[in-house]
Amino acid sequence: MATSLPPPRKKQPTEAEIEAIINRGGNIAPQNPETVEDPDKPKFFNIRMTVGIFSAIDKLRVKRPRKPGSPKLGISTHDWIVEAVLEKLERDQRRK
Repeated sequence: MATSLPPPRKKQPTEAEIEAIINRGGNIAPQNPETVEDPDKPKFFNIRMTVGIFSAIDKLRVKRPRKPGSPKLGISTHDWIVEAVLEKLERDQRRK
């Protein structure tokens, strides 16, 4: 079986070197970018809904007008949910 030598030991710093590092100081702590968020930056998350809720959304999506000749529904599920959330926010802000 082959053996290898242990890694060489590092030289212990002297008191003068330790003091030099301490006295050098440092920079202020950087701002955490998550604490200062841009309100228009997209934030991604997962959402769980029942099949019943999705089928109800699909029934409402089918009623939306489509582009002429397009096989796609008039609005995506994502856009429909975002629109519903914005309507709810607006409605709740009017109550205050």
